[in-house]
Amino acid sequence: MTNQANNISLNVQRHQDTLVLNMTPSGHPSHQDFKKLSQMMDTAVYAIPSANIALLVDLSELKSVSARSAWNELLHGLRIGSEFNRIAIVGHNHWHNFLIRATSWLISPNLRVFQQKDQAADWVLAA
Repeated sequence: MTNQANNISLNVQRHQDTLVLNMTPSGHPSHQDFKKLSQMMDTAVYAIPSANIALLVDLSELKSVSARSAWNELLHGLRIGSEFNRIAIVGHNHWHNFLIRATSWLISPNLRVFQQKDQAADWVLAA
């Protein structure tokens, strides 16, 4: 039996003139984890001046999310999504990918889903 961490990491770095937020949820993060993540993302996006902002989300280690957390993240995405020049989501779960594609037009016209993280990173940095 493995003991997997249930958390969300957020890494912020600058690549030339683009601020890149790299988010990786794993396991079964709680509603509180996503609430803290939203606050950290807001801080990074609005406190660090940058001409271009990109988001790279790696869902490959995510096991499940509560309906409440998913709904709140969708609302947060609607509020902050327009700040990002590009949003790349890496995922292997077909159900997650379907839901993301179905709601992507609400969040950002520059949102894409990828199977490989290196392809997603290349696309995000090509902005």
